[in-house]
Amino acid sequence: MRAEADLASVAQDRAAGDVLALEVDGELALRWRIAVLRALMAAPPDADAVREAYGELVDRYRSTPAHLTALKTLGDDIRRLEADGTLPRTLVARSDRRARSKTE
Repeated sequence: MRAEADLASVAQDRAAGDVLALEVDGELALRWRIAVLRALMAAPPDADAVREAYGELVDRYRSTPAHLTALKTLGDDIRRLEADGTLPRTLVARSDRRARSKTE
């Protein structure tokens, strides 16, 4: 995938890539979304963009352990970049998006 090799191309292809990811889903969609996150990590538009995007990915793939394993590596990379000052440390508060039973 071109986006994985050229993170700078992600910004120009983002809208079309996001639509395609929704249509095809599966591994290709995950690869696109990871490329988008890596592009944000390389050039974050604001202080919380990377953490917000990472949180959305974790929410999306929460029920798929193999995908969460791939995302854990990204989380480790984000924490390392925050620790060395490359990325700002942020805390993004997210609501619990898991389905709740009516008895909770």
